[in-house]
Amino acid sequence: MFNLGNHCSSPLPDVAPRCIGSRKNTASRAIVPLLVPMLCVLSVLSQPVQAAPKWFSTTPQIRTFVSGLGSDNYPCTADRPCRTLKAALALTTAGGQIYVLDSADYGPFTITTAVTIAADGAVAGVLATSGTGISISAGANDVITLRGLNVDGSKTGNVGIQFNSGKSLNLQKTVLRAFASAGLNFAPSGASTLFISETTATNNVNNGILVSASTSVGGTLQRITATGNGTGILAAGGMVKITVSDTVASNNHYGMGASAAALMVRNSTFNNNTVGIAADQNGIVRVGQSTITANATGWQATNGAQIQSYGNNSVSGNTANGIVPTAATLQ
Repeated sequence: MFNLGNHCSSPLPDVAPRCIGSRKNTASRAIVPLLVPMLCVLSVLSQPVQAAPKWFSTTPQIRTFVSGLGSDNYPCTADRPCRTLKAALALTTAGGQIYVLDSADYGPFTITTAVTIAADGAVAGVLATSGTGISISAGANDVITLRGLNVDGSKTGNVGIQFNSGKSLNLQKTVLRAFASAGLNFAPSGASTLFISETTATNNVNNGILVSASTSVGGTLQRITATGNGTGILAAGGMVKITVSDTVASNNHYGMGASAAALMVRNSTFNNNTVGIAADQNGIVRVGQSTITANATGWQATNGAQIQSYGNNSVSGNTANGIVPTAATLQ
């Protein structure tokens, strides 16, 4: 009888015997390498499922961030900022804030809810070589605040900021440059308020800042520089009432104008314009503590409009001072 557990043979001469060996031992050796990867798989499957990294979240947040080094595939957090303001707006809750971490071009965008966009210590560039840079069509109770923007039309864009609706627009420390129509066209469809401070409107073909509405619009413009525009600041509409202070309008065709609207102007300078201050279509401009000089015409009023002076202005050095304004009484 053959002993299968111990049988060795050498079928060829001069070749070491080949051991058939024990089937039990051979099977054991074959099973071991198969068990190792199976045990590894079982170990992996037994581990708890890991949550996706936090930065993959697309849940809207009250505070979001953008950076020139960011990506729109990120969730707009401080450590994973978005690249464009359009993407950040999509991930910002109504009434939230978007913070600009560094200076870059963040592209045109549209605002439909209350929001604050703040570039403090940086410049949020918005290059719009066609159409509109920033379009605002928000709700009747929505407040929009924009701070530290540089909106540039490169002479081919139409409007820098187009405000269609919203409770109010607060524009701070912003530049509106080189648009074919207007740097800012504030034309709300309902009652609204405009606040602008420390802002420059320059080299816009038609208007630097245009406030035009058939509904009740009030506002305050302070520390504005308007240069090289068709009209530096223009208010139009019988229900538009704007106060302007500490402002310089120079080298425009019209430094400032009111068409059917009411303007209160104080502590401001109008120089080197074709016309310093103009009122038309029953508009009224009240002026105090201001300087009007080196213009072709200092001030003019046409079509039933009035310019009223509080008697404490400096009007001299113009090619023609223009009309003699109506006296206004200081209270």
